[in-house]
Amino acid sequence: MVTTVGIKAADLTFNQKTEKNNPDGCPLDMVRVLSAGGGFCIDRFEAAADSRCPFISPNSQADSRLNLETAACRPVSIKGVVPWRYLSQNQAEEACAKAGKRLPTAKEWRLAALGTPDIATNWASEDCQVAKNWSSQPGNAGAGKNCVSSAGAYDMIGNVWEWVQGTVRDGKIDNIVLPGQGFVASVNDNGLPGQTSGVADENYHQDYFYIKSSGERAIARGGYWDNKQAAGVDAAYLVLPPSFADSGIGFRCVK
Repeated sequence: MVTTVGIKAADLTFNQKTEKNNPDGCPLDMVRVLSAGGGFCIDRFEAAADSRCPFISPNSQADSRLNLETAACRPVSIKGVVPWRYLSQNQAEEACAKAGKRLPTAKEWRLAALGTPDIATNWASEDCQVAKNWSSQPGNAGAGKNCVSSAGAYDMIGNVWEWVQGTVRDGKIDNIVLPGQGFVASVNDNGLPGQTSGVADENYHQDYFYIKSSGERAIARGGYWDNKQAAGVDAAYLVLPPSFADSGIGFRCVK
């Protein structure tokens, strides 16, 4: 189990104790992303459980449930802490709501991730963790100093997949039929792959689209610690139901 040795309790609860904002109007633990709708704030780091939670590093979905049932427990966005995993998309939505935030849409998530270096080989410890290239899997938030987007959000690629809003039913979202599994070849207005190919497309950094086109499937973005070149800004994982939890999927929030 990854521990949080060296992280003070005060550090883990700092963002619940302050009302200070950045000059752009976002809370100190978030960054502003510009968009046609006027922009939004997104967590700077993948969400972690703060020190008031029964489990700072949940190891099962039951641990996450006990966290969510604890009134004082909140997700926080802090460098140097292992991401909160083992929670479903449904639970991630609840966790964000407890912090006065929400899950990003797929489009918001992609906008926040743009500019993150999406390299296809020779990953170093300073890069995004997509090939077990950090000292632990998953690693602590912000461990890869080069893994930062143009907006200033860390670890949008790799380390853990991140839940976003919405589900796909029988391969459709908002009456749009999504393509089958394959390498991303275009992106639609929802920020999801619009076309796929059996051949890697360098325009989309060899990012890959995973999908099951039957039933209800939750949406996760970015890739995890061992997706290699398939991870990236345009990588998407639409395989699991909204109630499923796993060691390789976390989240971050927006407001």
